[in-house]
Amino acid sequence: MKKKLICSISSLLLLGSVFAGGSASYASGTVTAGAGDNEVKSVILFVTDGTSLNAINLARWYQGGKPLFIDKYFTGLSRTYATDSLTTDSAAGATALATGHKIKSETVSILPDTITMPFIEATNKGEENKPLPTILEAAKLAGKGTGLVFTSELTDATPAVFASHAASRDFAESISEQMVYNGVDVLLGGGSDYLVPGKEEANRTDGEDLTKVLKSNGYEYVTNKKDLLNTKTNKVWGLFQPEALDADFDLNPNEQPSLAEMTKVAIDKLSTNEKGFFMMVEASQIDWFGHDNDPVGIISEVLAFDKAFQTAVEFAEKDGHTAVISTSDHATGGLNMTNYDSMDDLRATLKGIKHTSYGIEGTINESNMVKVLKEEYGLTDLTKEEVAAVKKTLKNEENLSVVIGHMIGERIGVSFSTEDHTADEVGIFAYHPKNFKPTDFMQSGIIMNSDIGKYIQYVLGIDYSALEKTLFVSGESFVKKGATVTIDKSNKLNPVIVVKKGSQLLKLPIDKNIAIMDGKTVQLNTLNLFIASRTWVSQEAIDLIK
Repeated sequence: MKKKLICSISSLLLLGSVFAGGSASYASGTVTAGAGDNEVKSVILFVTDGTSLNAINLARWYQGGKPLFIDKYFTGLSRTYATDSLTTDSAAGATALATGHKIKSETVSILPDTITMPFIEATNKGEENKPLPTILEAAKLAGKGTGLVFTSELTDATPAVFASHAASRDFAESISEQMVYNGVDVLLGGGSDYLVPGKEEANRTDGEDLTKVLKSNGYEYVTNKKDLLNTKTNKVWGLFQPEALDADFDLNPNEQPSLAEMTKVAIDKLSTNEKGFFMMVEASQIDWFGHDNDPVGIISEVLAFDKAFQTAVEFAEKDGHTAVISTSDHATGGLNMTNYDSMDDLRATLKGIKHTSYGIEGTINESNMVKVLKEEYGLTDLTKEEVAAVKKTLKNEENLSVVIGHMIGERIGVSFSTEDHTADEVGIFAYHPKNFKPTDFMQSGIIMNSDIGKYIQYVLGIDYSALEKTLFVSGESFVKKGATVTIDKSNKLNPVIVVKKGSQLLKLPIDKNIAIMDGKTVQLNTLNLFIASRTWVSQEAIDLIK
């Protein structure tokens, strides 16, 4: 009977998923600019990277089965596939949320040049790899505040797609420069090494110190919690580790702010803008621990997210003009719970855990490993095989998370089907002052990830279709005006688009939002970009040539 019931439920879910495909229509038929709910001036979007519903379930059992704060805000499921694959990566998954467009995996907020999946609008000829305006860029142009909060490094795929554009998510040096010049009001997370030159792998190779650019543009730049809490202005960048932040179970609360604390600081600053704000908050490392098949790290970061989500909703309820949405870019790891023991048996193992495996790196070694695993995880019953596996991992300087994760998983009945992303439909959680959720917008319980992006545009009253036509246009538009366009690569690490027409000379430094017109510097409303051998600039830049 159980098998028949499970098959029936699965079939119904699958049918709902298929028919929710591209066929669902907007609640109002045709969405027009300004038709959004006037009650909403601000949107806080949470992205729980790599989080399946099973990961959320595991976090519940960690705290004795008690509901998480997010539970009562569950509203439906999101289909996460990319234009070229059933299983997406974070760049494509997050771009759908940031732009309302599904795109090709591994690319950053640009139109796809490859579409092999169903229910996806074709790219117009000549617009392949064209930059897509993001909701953050649209909010900025509408005079709203903008913010990004995350626990990864700033160039990681999810924060990157909201404030940069690239043919590959791996172009970290270009992405970090774009993020600095894109004018994000509040940015908090990890990755300070990506802004400065130096000898570390993440350091810049072009010699530019982007922290000086931030300061010259009126930003406060901080690198520890104390200085963050003492900031005086509403333009703040805080990067609290050279690369990613410490997991919530591991962080030093005197030095590094938690995800909830960063969320609160960002809200406090952005909410002073009378026009409202857009803010993205990412719980970045759930995905990383999913890749490692490490249930401890997943629990740590899901609970950290839940606290941050609560912080946002409590603000939204008091504010009365803010919507809060949470979803995942994709699921990771294929986590399964197959524990037939009692909850007390599961918690008996989990209660002894103090840190994630990331948190004990640098302190555990072959001579103290038994002691450390007892003190940090309550593991007193290690088998010979487990001892050998830990020793081998330490000796080879491999990822300890994978080994410890497996050991804990064996004891609590948690297993994983893969170390990669999965094509699961992921949860949508939402708060709206008038209870108008993304699923109401689409009139379907299962919707596309790109529909969430469209929903955000709608409730904020953003005329996205108009912005798509003018924010980024091909540099070929200069040629149509009788100008010549070349790329000055005399400084290979800092190329410049050079436009000449008669006596007019226009220089557009790539990845920056400035123009130098006949020797005079002008700030532009967006970035100058060079993607897949083509230049893309704003209509504002085109109009400088007469």
